[in-house]
Amino acid sequence: MLRQFYLLLVTAITVIQFSCAPVSDEVVRPEAEQPGSLAMVWQQVAGNPLPAVQGLMRQADAEMEMRNWDIASEKIERALRISSDYAPAWSRLSYIAMHNNEPARAIQMAKRSNSHAGNSVQLKLINWECIRTANVMLNDQEGIDAADRAINILRSL
Repeated sequence: MLRQFYLLLVTAITVIQFSCAPVSDEVVRPEAEQPGSLAMVWQQVAGNPLPAVQGLMRQADAEMEMRNWDIASEKIERALRISSDYAPAWSRLSYIAMHNNEPARAIQMAKRSNSHAGNSVQLKLINWECIRTANVMLNDQEGIDAADRAINILRSL
């Protein structure tokens, strides 16, 4: 029960941080504290990946904490060569794309993650928040509205 509450709290904080992103001409990137809290959520929704994938994800999370986006991306891509349907890996790539000012790629990776996320509401919520933020960066109101609809549905579950 306490674990579920903690997961819900971490997810809510993540959602709030993404949804409160400023709308401006500046590049909108996720907050500095997020890799650690997101890593916890990614690990909790991961299920039981292969040990090699699990190890690569731990290494990628550590690299993301240190803002080593290229190294983290390499680790994640290696994991995806082992298990191409591992949704949390695609979500991590989406997060990295946001930090690299690649909103279109972030959307693509988040959608790929959602296609493999199964029943994981938390992971889909993270991905849709990333999609929403990327659409803000792209000034795509239609995309923002679609993301808002998806987020509202997921929050109601």
